[in-house]
Amino acid sequence: MRLQQLLPKCVAFVVLVALAGCATPRNPASHDQIVAFARDGQVKMFYDMRMHPSAVQHGNMIYIAWRGTAGLPQAISYDLASRRFSSQVSIFEGLEYDTASRVYAADQHTTPVIWRDADGHLEILAGCYGLKSFEVTACDRARTMEAGDIDSGWERIAAPIAPSINYAKVMEVAGGGTAIFYRNGGHLGSWTYRVSPDGYSGWEAPERDVIDMNFGAHPDQSCFDFYAGSYSNARMSPDGLTMHIAFVWQQEFGSLDVWPPELADNDCRVPPSVLYSGANVPQGRTRYNLYYLGVDLASGIASNVRGEQLTMPVTRSIADREAQILDTGGRLFTVPPTIHFDADGTPRFFGVISGESPNSGWFTQVRFVDGDWRETRIVHTSNVWNASLVDWDAEGNLRALVIVGDGEEEAAPAGPTDLNGFGWGERIEEWVSADDGTNWSRRRVIVPQPGMRFQNLRAVSTGMGSYSNEVFLFYGWNADASPGEGVAFLWDDRR
Repeated sequence: MRLQQLLPKCVAFVVLVALAGCATPRNPASHDQIVAFARDGQVKMFYDMRMHPSAVQHGNMIYIAWRGTAGLPQAISYDLASRRFSSQVSIFEGLEYDTASRVYAADQHTTPVIWRDADGHLEILAGCYGLKSFEVTACDRARTMEAGDIDSGWERIAAPIAPSINYAKVMEVAGGGTAIFYRNGGHLGSWTYRVSPDGYSGWEAPERDVIDMNFGAHPDQSCFDFYAGSYSNARMSPDGLTMHIAFVWQQEFGSLDVWPPELADNDCRVPPSVLYSGANVPQGRTRYNLYYLGVDLASGIASNVRGEQLTMPVTRSIADREAQILDTGGRLFTVPPTIHFDADGTPRFFGVISGESPNSGWFTQVRFVDGDWRETRIVHTSNVWNASLVDWDAEGNLRALVIVGDGEEEAAPAGPTDLNGFGWGERIEEWVSADDGTNWSRRRVIVPQPGMRFQNLRAVSTGMGSYSNEVFLFYGWNADASPGEGVAFLWDDRR
């Protein structure tokens, strides 16, 4: 493994766009503007790319969903031709949902995802989590009454897609169908997927789950395997035939309130390395290494990056032996990376790997070069939760948008609704590489509102495995903001 550390090679310039003073969206009057369109956000107003899409594009319209008032799903549309927003819609208004039991206001995992089905109707899935590791939740579903119209009214869909769904990621597949990739169960649950021919009904699951890190494990044989979970990200191939999955190992020590009493004093509850010996590393960050597999949707076969078939479900021992592409050596890989592809379709990965501190780290690209997986550091960031987007821009450059800042490293949440609890940065930086990811330079620094904090850059889904390279989402808040005061932004970067 070769490690490159890169320094800025050019001077960046700042884009400052002030917020509107009113509560309704301020429609852009010129090109290349960042616009605040909602001001009712909770923490994880937009989730990171593990839950996707937050926005889908069809023709000239972009449809956006977020976690808004009381944690409930909201929607708005944006017309690319006129650069104007519709009115905001509260999706559950007038519908019979047991929102209290879904703890929408208290749990950031209830953030919605939105997609367009084969008939053109918009659908959302929300409430996909519970407060306890083993709680089963099938989510809440809703669908527009008319195709492509969020103002036509929404109807509740009672039929669940699956008995338990966490971290839903919805993707268009070949032939007009839709796949959903998700975690089945709590922290130690398996990861699997279902495919629907129309994005609405007939969701079929594979014979075996894809990833189940502690499958068949027993604490007396291997405590690391028994307490092994994983977190995943996925992206569909451009032809809609292969689901590319990047995942990290979650060391699930802790949460004794949900473990069987006989395991509470298990001697194996120690960290996997002494890299951060003496540091207080929260359990939610104890994620390590990088693994990859691809699932051929026609056959259901999972393969590693060398094309070798993997036994399903993939356990921790199988993953270490056959699917690992990066051993982080005890450094944290808290949020599984985003996925992009090289010219040959080989997946690449981009995310934050911790450095000298377990709280901060480096945005890092992992790519296959000259027969080896090369780790390239791009820029330092103040928190391992900070988000990024990476893909090819219209000029053929590899572009990374990253959340960076100077003032925040530990961020112990004051509670589950604390906007400051899961990382942030004071600015967005744009980094580009004109030589296929070998050398990077900073092109722009974007500060939509000085003094605000920002998180979770989001891509707009435009089809099978494709995202817009001109329109992006993120959210922000003031340092003293209360729950419900998050601000959603759309960045229209068209020239």
